[in-house]
Amino acid sequence: MSTSPATSAARSKGRFFRANLWLHRWASLVATPFFLVLCITGAILIFHGEIDEALGYVPAAERAGEAAPKPLADIVASAQKQLPELRPISVFVDIEHPERTVVGMAPLTATKLEEGKPYFYNSYSGEPLGTTDFEKTPTGFILELHANWFAGFFGQLFGGLIALLVLISLISGVVVYAPYVRKLLFGMLRRGRGTRLVQLDLHNFIGAVVLGWALVVTITGVALALGGVALAIWQSTELKEMAAKTPVAADAVPLVLTALPVTIDQAVTAAQAALPDKRPYFLIWPGTDFSSPRHYMILMSGTEPYDERLFDVALVDAGSGQLADARPLPLYLKAILISEPLHFGDYGGLPLKLLWVASSLLTLFITGNGAWLWWARRRRAVARTATAVTP
Repeated sequence: MSTSPATSAARSKGRFFRANLWLHRWASLVATPFFLVLCITGAILIFHGEIDEALGYVPAAERAGEAAPKPLADIVASAQKQLPELRPISVFVDIEHPERTVVGMAPLTATKLEEGKPYFYNSYSGEPLGTTDFEKTPTGFILELHANWFAGFFGQLFGGLIALLVLISLISGVVVYAPYVRKLLFGMLRRGRGTRLVQLDLHNFIGAVVLGWALVVTITGVALALGGVALAIWQSTELKEMAAKTPVAADAVPLVLTALPVTIDQAVTAAQAALPDKRPYFLIWPGTDFSSPRHYMILMSGTEPYDERLFDVALVDAGSGQLADARPLPLYLKAILISEPLHFGDYGGLPLKLLWVASSLLTLFITGNGAWLWWARRRRAVARTATAVTP
C-alpha cells in the first residue's frame, strides 16, 4: 500500500522535529556547566577597562590642554633610558586616552610580541607612569578563564567548541519551540498548572528576548576562538609576502634592534603617506613574530567609530625608511577583529554595555533553567516508570 505525499511529508517533518529536539537537549546539557562560567565571566569582562582603572591597574595621566604630544621616538627614548636592560618591542597609541602612551619593553633576545611588558608614559611630558602585569590582575585572571580555560591554544579551541554547541542549541531551540510559541500570546505564563510549565514558558519567553544577543555572542565567540589559527595563517602568508617586497642586499649591515637607523616616527610618516586617511594604532618593532627581521609593522586604524577596528597594515624598512607594502587586513582577520567589541559590547558606550550585562544575566537564568527543566522531566519519567512496575 503506497504512502500518500501528505503522510510522507508529516513523517519527514516529525523526524526533523525529533532531531532538533535531541540536538537542543544534548547540546544544551553538554554546554551548560561551561556556558554558565562563560556567562558570569563575560558579564564581568564587559567592564574590564573600568574595573582596571578603578582598582588602579591602569595609571592616570593629566591632559595637557591644547599642547601637542611628544614624538613617539622621544617617549621610546625615555623608556630605553629608564630600562636599559630591555628593548622596545611595541607602542600602543591609546585613542580613547591620548594622554597615555604604552611602550612594550622586552628582553634583548625576545622574538615574540607576548614577551613584552607594558610601560605607561605621559604622552605630553614623557614621564613614566608605571607598569602593570595584566595577566596577574583580577580581570586578567578572569579573561584567561573566559578565553582559554587556562589551557592556552587548546583551551581557546575548547571555548570555541562550547560556543558552537550553544549556537546549535539556539538554532535547534527555535525549531523546537516555534510551534508552541505560535499557540500562545508572547510572554504568556500558564500559571496554576505546575511549576515546570511556568518555568518552560519563562524559558521560551526569555530565550526569545535574548535570542538575537545570544546569536551574536556565540558566533563572535566561535570567531575569536579561531583567532590564533587565523593569525598564524596570516603570518605565514601575507606578512611574509609583504616583507619580501623590500629586497635586502647581500652585504647589508644587520640591524641593531636597540638603535635602529629609522625612528618610529619616520616609520609612521611613511605609513601615513601611503594611508593618509588612517592613524597609527599599534606599532611593532623588527625582529618579532608580527613583523620581520628588518621591518616595523604598523597597524593603521580608521578615524570613525565604525572603522576604527578595521585595520590596514603597513611594513616599513627600519634601515632605509622605505615602505615595503601597505594593505588592508584580509576579511577573515577583520571579521575576528570586529568580533571582539561585539562579543563584549564595546561598540556603543555605557548603554550597550548595560544591555550586554542584562542579556548575560538573562542567558545565565535560561541556561540553568533549561538544565532544571530536563532534570524535572527526567525525575517525573523515572517516577512514572517506578509506579508502573510496582505490583
